[in-house]
Amino acid sequence: MDKKQKEKLNNILSDKLSGSSEILCSLNKFFLSIPGKKAALNKSILHAKKKLSHFATVRNYLSGLEKLVKHNNDKKIKDYLEQFAKSENEIVEKIFEKLHKKVPGAKSVLTFSRSGTILNVLKLWKKENPVLNVIVTESRPAFEGKLMAKELLKSGLKVNMITDAMAGMFIKSVDVVIIGADAVLRNKNVINKTGSLSLALLCMYYKKPVYVLTTKSKFLKTNTYNLISEDPTKVWNFKHPKLKTINIPFEEIDKRLITGIISE
Repeated sequence: MDKKQKEKLNNILSDKLSGSSEILCSLNKFFLSIPGKKAALNKSILHAKKKLSHFATVRNYLSGLEKLVKHNNDKKIKDYLEQFAKSENEIVEKIFEKLHKKVPGAKSVLTFSRSGTILNVLKLWKKENPVLNVIVTESRPAFEGKLMAKELLKSGLKVNMITDAMAGMFIKSVDVVIIGADAVLRNKNVINKTGSLSLALLCMYYKKPVYVLTTKSKFLKTNTYNLISEDPTKVWNFKHPKLKTINIPFEEIDKRLITGIISE
């Protein structure tokens, strides 16, 4: 890899704001840009595994690619990368079709954080319903919801931006809540950005459907998931001997709080 390629890969691997599906699409595009370079592919795969091992969908993808690289089959490697790029568009279309059948008359939807899958589903939804109203929570502490809102606005969608704490006020007026998933456990509990559990509980109280939109690659064969703490200064950069600031970015949502999980 040359200097520019290394820089591009590092930018992808250090992305803390995009969803795992979107990061994976960027990674796939990067691998397509270095075909036939086994040493560069091997090094890039190892680097990606170290940086993105917490994303189930990325782990599965990298394992499949790694096996092909070990067998040194350039054609199969290229086919694997090109098929992935093609299937991503087909996956989004299938997820949207299934969701639209569940809530065909929905005029207002609330979503949380930033998900490439949900972003693309909402773009397709706009074609079916040009006046669709989308409510997005800001998604503290990294404010991924603000990035989501900007991209939705670029697509011509009508957006209301609210704080996470305002969800209880607005959920009464929405037709459906949609969230993404970092992983789906074997028992069908869902791992997603912290704040998803609060939304699911609100949906249960107000009798609103909440659907998880995700790809099959995020389905795990285990019922456990390592929820880790991250930099607490992202929540509050203040120190005091009696203060402990906590930043846990992902949480587990019980399947009983979820109306349905929709994948391809």
